[in-house]
Amino acid sequence: MKPTLYISFAFAGLISPVLAGDYPDAKQASTPPGWTLAFAKNDKLPPGFRQFTVNRSDGSELVGFLAAKGDSLSHRRPLLIYLDGSGAQSQFYYKDGKRGYSVFGILANKAGDRFHVATSEKRGARFGDMTAAGAATSAPAEYNHHATLEGRVSEIRLLLDALLAQPNVDTSRVVLLGQSEGADVAAAVAAADRRVTHVAFLTGGGPTQLFDLELLRRKGMAKSGASPDEIDKAIRELESDYRKIFADPSSESKMFMGHAYKRWSSFCSQPPVDSLLRTHAKLFLAHGSEDTSVPIESFDLLVVELIRHGRNDAEIHRYPGRDHSLTAPNAAKNAPAMSDVFDAVLTWALSTAKNPPGD
Repeated sequence: MKPTLYISFAFAGLISPVLAGDYPDAKQASTPPGWTLAFAKNDKLPPGFRQFTVNRSDGSELVGFLAAKGDSLSHRRPLLIYLDGSGAQSQFYYKDGKRGYSVFGILANKAGDRFHVATSEKRGARFGDMTAAGAATSAPAEYNHHATLEGRVSEIRLLLDALLAQPNVDTSRVVLLGQSEGADVAAAVAAADRRVTHVAFLTGGGPTQLFDLELLRRKGMAKSGASPDEIDKAIRELESDYRKIFADPSSESKMFMGHAYKRWSSFCSQPPVDSLLRTHAKLFLAHGSEDTSVPIESFDLLVVELIRHGRNDAEIHRYPGRDHSLTAPNAAKNAPAMSDVFDAVLTWALSTAKNPPGD
């Protein structure tokens, strides 16, 4: 059966979290030689993908996926890892025999003949389930326990450990492509792990998401004709919610805007711009001017801070008229998300010189 394309903009609901924890400047990590990926047959996967598992230190398994277009680790190619946005959704869709994929599948089909393209399920996400797109209100307890910035960074670094140990993965060019929350995670991984040579930061935040939410509320209410007093009251209500989160930062049951307090306190402890300023990776930044999940002003702040700190090597793309999905305004209905943006990222990733180790 030809797979049905289900594009999940899971990151569209709440986006732009921030770096939590103190990540030391990590030296290049070593990976166990000959680490063999455990491939598993999954008849629910659409054609062109392979599933594998990697053991975590606690004995559980990380579930990962590789695009099998052209080859499956049989030719030497650089590595491209996709990081999706917030929420307990799967990377794939499966229901009543119908199979499909999220944005990862679009990227894999574009890049699978030039990169080893990989991703992983978030811990606790159910394979094939996209009903929780962008949120965690109905997510398993395991998801809410591990849905922190530290947790996601740890998962991607484990994925890197396993994939960079494969003999046909070119470890000299390692690209992380993150969207929304995934962009913030990609920045944090690159800040902690020098094996990452390139970061494509799509629709992520600059300051903390707490600032983004206030700005979005202020702009939205002003557009709808609310009075200054009404806007001020709404902002104060938001700030009251923030205080509740940080008064109980480890709660996995108390929710704010579809996510547990624990997730918010983790992601909103430090801005993602700080992560990017700590990376040695090449940077590709992209944002839409009409983004109503992460305001363009957040992106502008990010760019200004990079300039202020001398990071003039970043490739910067603002897309007028585009929203959080970065889909072209004149694109056909159900057109693949951000297709031309992915084309630009791939050209950049293959043509941009790699930083020498330790520079």
